[in-house]
Amino acid sequence: MSTPDLPRYEKLPPFSPHRKSFTCVYQDQHIPPVDPQAELWFQQALALEDLDIYYKNRDYPRIYQLYQQAAERNHWKAMLNLASLILSDYAVPEHDPEVAIQWVEKAMRIGVPDAYDMMGTYHQNGLVKGGDATSAYAFFQRAADMGSPSAQEFLGFKMSGSYDSPDGEFWGNGAIGTKMLECALAQGFGDAADDLGYLYKGETPDSKLKALRVFQEGVKLGSAKCANTLYTEFNGMNLSTGRNIVGHVDKARAERYSRIGDALEHYQGRLKLPNLDKVLPLPPAPLPKWDGDKKTLIDAAKAVTPPPKPLRSGQLEGREFIPEGYAVRRLSERLYTVRNKRSVPESGYWIATYADGEKHFLVGSENPERYRAGEQFELSRVGWLSEEEIQWHFLGEAHKLPPQREAFVALMNKAGWLRQVADVPARVRCSGHQKCPETGIWEGRIADDHPHARLYNRWDQQAFVEQGQSFPDPRARFLDVAPEDVGWIWLGSANPDGDASGTRRIVL
Repeated sequence: MSTPDLPRYEKLPPFSPHRKSFTCVYQDQHIPPVDPQAELWFQQALALEDLDIYYKNRDYPRIYQLYQQAAERNHWKAMLNLASLILSDYAVPEHDPEVAIQWVEKAMRIGVPDAYDMMGTYHQNGLVKGGDATSAYAFFQRAADMGSPSAQEFLGFKMSGSYDSPDGEFWGNGAIGTKMLECALAQGFGDAADDLGYLYKGETPDSKLKALRVFQEGVKLGSAKCANTLYTEFNGMNLSTGRNIVGHVDKARAERYSRIGDALEHYQGRLKLPNLDKVLPLPPAPLPKWDGDKKTLIDAAKAVTPPPKPLRSGQLEGREFIPEGYAVRRLSERLYTVRNKRSVPESGYWIATYADGEKHFLVGSENPERYRAGEQFELSRVGWLSEEEIQWHFLGEAHKLPPQREAFVALMNKAGWLRQVADVPARVRCSGHQKCPETGIWEGRIADDHPHARLYNRWDQQAFVEQGQSFPDPRARFLDVAPEDVGWIWLGSANPDGDASGTRRIVL
């Protein structure tokens, strides 16, 4: 392949800061599905890249290896993280910039919007031969149009000025810039909320309330910028000029936002706090009583998960036993069928049926049974049927299942992104257009066949809701999902009554 044909040199339309239209596209709708094993390797690498551990004490060769294994199975986030490691000063096996660029190009070839955004950064930094700001912004624009939330946030901020900067640092195209920022926020990109909050701020009570709510949403999505902004607002910044969005000083809330901002900055966007309203609701809601421990504040605001389900050990025994983490083909996926056989032709799992006209019925055990080649089928288990009436279907050996949700939850628990709560006696369920029937943490889900399911059904799609309140409306975060399309499941973890009447205290 000749050099000009490489994705790094793709010919793109020049950046148009005064464009008249922008169509919001979501990255998650256009990226290839992720292989579960590759995702597990990716999550294991993230867990090892623990930001609470001094970087020189982290096992970067192992982290690199895990990202590489995932990247080789087309895990696009692993490709981009691998490229970043190669260009870092960390102790990894590879530091050749050309290799980093090639990984980003591989992600570009499978249509990953964020890869175009990263390639734009490489052009801007001169890592790509001949790259400059002009070519960089062309890549940023392509990435934003493809659905990259980071590119949408970057360009949305740059284009949302009130006038064109003479030095070309920003442009006065607020209508389009705002649309880009709203699209990024819809995808869960927290820092876009900080940019939007300043655009919404205005002078009226309604505009200030709108800004306050969007800053709060940004904190839930892990934005340290939003937390620090709300710290300064509740601490009284611009109160005398009338630009303060709160309208009064609230030192207690300011302190909590300051502590949370420090934590979010430390975790560089990895930590999400969807249940922030459990510890820090917006006024006029009263603040629950806090013990002053930052860990309590952060842990109570994290996403939660019920305890893992017990293993199924002991349920199937003898020939029916299937090892934990393994499965056997369904009858419809049988490899072949034999009749009039008493001796087992091949080792593996078998299941017996008989035909009555055009219908087939299971006989004997309803579960597959494992036989070794040369053994005798146990005809006594199929009752009164004759050997000639029985069909034995070969299902092969048990195969290892891909990593299941429990494996990912365990890793996220260990990394500190999730908090395990006690299982509730009865799972209360509610539709998103109804009022909340029970105070506590709720998890929202939409149907798997909904066009926005991949975007909405995230591990952190939770909210702390008080009884009688409305559930969060996805449209408030610019996501085209109707409230009635969301099913909410109660996970408990309400704040109990405090010492004084009408007060609550934060508990885990």
